[in-house]
Amino acid sequence: MLTDRLRRWVLFDGSRLTVTAVGLIVAYLLLGPIGHILLSQVITPDHSIQGSIPLVTTFLSGDLLLVSIVVSVNSLYTSQEQTPLDQQAERIEAVGEFRNEFEELVDEPISPSEPVRFLQLLTGAILSEAQTLRNGGADNVDVDADVKEFVAEISEQTERVNSQLEDATTSLDLVLATLSYEYSRLANGLRRFRSQYGDDLTDAERERIERMLALLRHFATAREYFKTLYLSREFARLSKQLLYLSLPVILMASFVLLHSSIIPETHDITTVLIIFALSPFFLLAAFTVRVATVTIRTRAAGQFVVEE
Repeated sequence: MLTDRLRRWVLFDGSRLTVTAVGLIVAYLLLGPIGHILLSQVITPDHSIQGSIPLVTTFLSGDLLLVSIVVSVNSLYTSQEQTPLDQQAERIEAVGEFRNEFEELVDEPISPSEPVRFLQLLTGAILSEAQTLRNGGADNVDVDADVKEFVAEISEQTERVNSQLEDATTSLDLVLATLSYEYSRLANGLRRFRSQYGDDLTDAERERIERMLALLRHFATAREYFKTLYLSREFARLSKQLLYLSLPVILMASFVLLHSSIIPETHDITTVLIIFALSPFFLLAAFTVRVATVTIRTRAAGQFVVEE
């Protein structure tokens, strides 16, 4: 549906600068032409810019405060990277151990270093283990039916995720592709299946289930790691673009304050000044909406299923 595509574009796919520009255009139309038509009877054409001075001053103070806050948040993320040498070594070793464990699970000498290929191999390994479990041909009819249903669900989710991963070009695309893979629900389904039919399973089948649970834990860990990388880059990008945008806005507000006595006030000039001053807030809103939505969609880490 068109509304769903528009909603996804605003929340995820759209460039934050483009989303900001669209928001500013809508705000201009509401405050400018539409507002002028609705309130034309009470607008007086001849007065100076002095009436807008308090508003411009407020926007100038707000922009300065906004820039300082966002830069402080970005500095906080940056400071997390400035760790002692031993902690940096531990982080690198942890990533190496994670990949080594995964390579043992999938029986691969070297796992892909590219995040897209790594996740494709991971989801493919989970599907392969599930298909092997299904092909085992359990004697219990209930076990066989539950396994087939479980494999069908994994197949559908794996196909959907891999299709999105094929088109992934950024860290955001990578995180968005993993949102549709409900690893928590799959892990809990496996644990219930193991508990319910434990006596009817062979040792090989139990071992395969344990391996699938381990692979699902690796998927959860990888997704959280890639989400952390995305968030750090997103805040850095926000700080950079906000500084680029806020500087001309601050200069504009300062210019208006300095020359307020000779600048004529018209509805169009006042509206443009307000929209220009609001642009940093719209940019912050565009970034915040996307970061908040991604965080909400990925908040169920581990084996807890959080309903939306």
